[in-house]
Amino acid sequence: MKRVHFNCAAHKATGHILAVLFAGTVLWTTGCGDGPAEPADMVDSGSWYVTGFRWPHDGNPYESEHFEVFSDAASEEARRSLAEIGEDVLADLVGQFDATGQDLFRFPAGQEKIHMYAYKSRFPQQWGGWAYYGGLLIYSLDHPERGLAGHTAMDMYVPVVRHEVMHVMESLMKASNNPETVDVWLTEGVAEFVSGGTAGGSIEDLTRLDELVAAFGGLNPISMHRYTDYPDQPAIGYDYLYPMFQLAAEYLFDARGIGAALGDLRDLYLDVRGGTPFAEAFENRFGISVVDYEAQFFGLVRDYLAARQ
Repeated sequence: MKRVHFNCAAHKATGHILAVLFAGTVLWTTGCGDGPAEPADMVDSGSWYVTGFRWPHDGNPYESEHFEVFSDAASEEARRSLAEIGEDVLADLVGQFDATGQDLFRFPAGQEKIHMYAYKSRFPQQWGGWAYYGGLLIYSLDHPERGLAGHTAMDMYVPVVRHEVMHVMESLMKASNNPETVDVWLTEGVAEFVSGGTAGGSIEDLTRLDELVAAFGGLNPISMHRYTDYPDQPAIGYDYLYPMFQLAAEYLFDARGIGAALGDLRDLYLDVRGGTPFAEAFENRFGISVVDYEAQFFGLVRDYLAARQ
């Protein structure tokens, strides 16, 4: 797998970063480099190494019922708090998806809990949260940049955890780290939908929709099948695509739209795990083809937003 190094030469388009991970939420652009050199006694391994984030940990993970929280330097309190947030988020999402069946979640070999890496001493140029098969990375609650970036409120932190845990749940239901098994617009749209949005702001009315379409040329979000489909434009993922992806997911699960249940999405993931191509699984579960959804998207969501007003 291609490695990503976050430094001054790193690519600044969110989509190109995400293409080599399962998915993620970039929150802030800050200083250069990965931070200070690691102490010699750090453990140079971790499940997250498959993403290209070859970040050692201090060998003192905090464990809860469903999570194992690793870190370079986060305090015990920060690790425990992250695990508690994760447990609350997971319980809520499992309930919404009715994801309690035996063998529904399939972990990578040798792993029994969701891994979290809470980084504190690293300062990647684009920082926030990133998910992969069976785990996620996120800035620690005691990260020094958290205050400088204005991200001190828990109602900013928890949605990022929800977004990333949703990605992890998708990976566990699909039993795959391959981001190409489900279209990116749905993967990111669902994560934004269940988190209430972590980027760009929700599209609440036709005025906001028209503003975004005018600003970004009417790029159709359903045409974003792969992370590599993102246009090479700064901020387009954060400012345009994430809000559009969220709107696309809202339409699927709102009674004024398709009116599907999250259980239908759970079954789509299981279909894909069983080898059904995404387009076929999507049409079977949502009653509309991806081709038709893309062709009709702007008309459908305009009617949907008008009905919400």
